[in-house]
Amino acid sequence: MNKKINSQLLPEGFKVFLPEEALKEEILSRKILDILIKNNYALVKTPLIEYQNSNFNSDNPQIKNTSHEPFILVEPDTKKVLVIRPDITPQIARLASTKLNHIKRPLRLMYSGEVLRNTKNLYQSDRQFKQIGAEIIGASYKEALLEIIKLINNIIKNIKIKNTIIDFSIPSLIKNLEKKINLSNPERKKIREAIENKDSSLITKKKYIFIKNIIECSGTLQNAKKNFKNSSFPSYIYVILDNFFKTLDYIKKNNSDINITIDISEGNNFLNYQNLGFKVYNKDDSNVIAIGGDYVLDNKELGIGVTLITNNIIKAFKYKNKMGNFKNE
Repeated sequence: MNKKINSQLLPEGFKVFLPEEALKEEILSRKILDILIKNNYALVKTPLIEYQNSNFNSDNPQIKNTSHEPFILVEPDTKKVLVIRPDITPQIARLASTKLNHIKRPLRLMYSGEVLRNTKNLYQSDRQFKQIGAEIIGASYKEALLEIIKLINNIIKNIKIKNTIIDFSIPSLIKNLEKKINLSNPERKKIREAIENKDSSLITKKKYIFIKNIIECSGTLQNAKKNFKNSSFPSYIYVILDNFFKTLDYIKKNNSDINITIDISEGNNFLNYQNLGFKVYNKDDSNVIAIGGDYVLDNKELGIGVTLITNNIIKAFKYKNKMGNFKNE
């Protein structure tokens, strides 16, 4: 089909996978799912469409999906509002705390499915794409986090993406700052601007110098820790940062071959993770290939998981095509 005609038929952020690319995504998906199955994750399938007052309007702010604007439909018979899922993790969280609440913990769940988003974001230009993910529910914090990071590392090695980093942040830090400091106050607009743009030079008032110190706790794990140790913070900030760096030391100790970076002020851009969030980058093309973190379910259990973004991984994934070429003549 003519590219010009094809682009007119599809809205921005949607595309057709022709045979070679479709096969590539299928092979990639099967490789990832095979690894998850071998690590004792149970596959679940969730619906593409739900009522608006279900998953995506959860009473629990930790799993409420407010970061992605969903497509909204109206059911003809009932006139009830429906949403097309923009993310699968909130569905898994609800499933674990309801229909699977009786299953022995820790509960390991995996999923694979398409999501649809009304808007694009900084790390995702497509509006329809496949998510593959793994979630651990009801396990001890450090052990579950370590398992998820090792799982990611295993997948990355298996699909042979060699130049990756895991960039960690603290969503709870930004949330605590917003509670302690009214960032909507005109006097403090510069603070919000400094945090959003990662520009510590905008912080000039002495009473806010700790904000500058927070922003500068970024970069490599070694440099971020050094800046943390050489800076002063309010006690509530210090405790959060201290626990954060201790957790990363634990991860690094047990995964010496992973590259860790820190972006403290990135936390506001994460979905609705709580104490820790991370993004896995392919440094060769700067694409985010996975995103994850921790959250609290409606039943107060801890969940930790990761979502792999196949449309960003596929660009770097190499395989032998046995189907032949499909070129336009």
